[in-house]
Amino acid sequence: MWTDFRLKVRHFLRKNAKIIFIAVCIWSVVFFINLFLKNYEAPVDLQTTYEPHTSVMDSGSSVPKKVSNRVEEMLEEYVGYCLEGNVESAYGMLSDTCKECSFENNIDNFTAYMINKIGSAKRYAIQDYSNNKNTYIYQIKYSEDMLATGLTNATYHYTEEKIVFKKQKNGDIEMSVGNFVDYEDIKNISENEYLKVDVRRAEKYYSVERYVVVLTNRSDNTIVIADQQEESEIFLELESRDTRVPTTITNLVLEPNQSKTIKLEFAKFYDNENEATSLTFGSVRVMEQYSGTEVDENIIQSEIQNAVAKFSVNVPIKTKN
Repeated sequence: MWTDFRLKVRHFLRKNAKIIFIAVCIWSVVFFINLFLKNYEAPVDLQTTYEPHTSVMDSGSSVPKKVSNRVEEMLEEYVGYCLEGNVESAYGMLSDTCKECSFENNIDNFTAYMINKIGSAKRYAIQDYSNNKNTYIYQIKYSEDMLATGLTNATYHYTEEKIVFKKQKNGDIEMSVGNFVDYEDIKNISENEYLKVDVRRAEKYYSVERYVVVLTNRSDNTIVIADQQEESEIFLELESRDTRVPTTITNLVLEPNQSKTIKLEFAKFYDNENEATSLTFGSVRVMEQYSGTEVDENIIQSEIQNAVAKFSVNVPIKTKN
C-alpha cells in the first residue's frame, strides 16, 4: 500500500513538474516581496514652511505682492552691485537718512560695512521678519554655501543683517541696510541757568534707539552729567513706566561754557509697542571743584556734597508719528 502511494505521488510530480515549479517560483517571489516591504521604511520627504514674505514675528502678516516683487528685485540688484565691487551703485540705492545715520554720509564707511557684511558671499536668503504699516523689515543671510531654507544637517558660515523697505506715499520704496529703520526729528529743549539740553532726533534701528543730544554748559563751573558715581544718571522712560539705561556707559563732563553733541543708545526693539516717552538726566551736578574719578573716594564724596547745585533734567520725546 505504501509503495503504491509513493508511485502515485511520483507519477503526479512527474506529470505536473512544470506547473509545480512555476507555482513555487511565484510563491517565492511573493514571499520575498512581502518580506522586503515589511522591513522597508519609506524615506521621509523634506518638509519646509519657508515663506520668505510672511513675517516671522506675526505669521498672519505678509508683504503685499507688489511690494514683495519689488523687494526681490531691489535685493538682487543691491547684492549684485556689492559682489561686483560697484560700491557707488550699491550706496546709491540707500535712503538719504540711512546714508546719514548709519554711514555719516561717507561712502568709505559704507564700503567697510559692505565688505564686512557680505564679503565674497555667493548666495543670500531672505525672510520677512516684521511688518509695521508701510515698513517691512527683512532678515538677510549671506553665505558661501547653500543656505538653510528648511534643510537639516547643513553646516555653513553666514552673516546676516536687517534690511528695511519703506513704501512712500508716492508708491516708491526706500531701502535701508545695517539694521537702520527710520529717524524722527524731536527738537525738544529743556534748560535752566546751568544747563541746556537739546534732544535733536531719534535714530531708530531694529534693536536699539539712538538719541542725538546737544548739551550746553551755561555756567562757569564744571558740570558732571555722568561719571558712574550716582544712581539713575541717564535713563529712557517708556510708556509702561519701565526704564532703560544706555547700552554704553561713559563719563560725561562739561567744562565751563562748553557745548557737546552726544549720541545715547538704548536697547529697544522697533516693533515693540512700548514707546519711549522721555529722556532723563537724573543726577546732574554743578561742581565748584571736580577732581575726576581717579582719586580717593573721600575726595569724590566731599566734592559731591559741596556741589553748587544738584538737579535732574527731563525732556519729553516723541518716537513715532
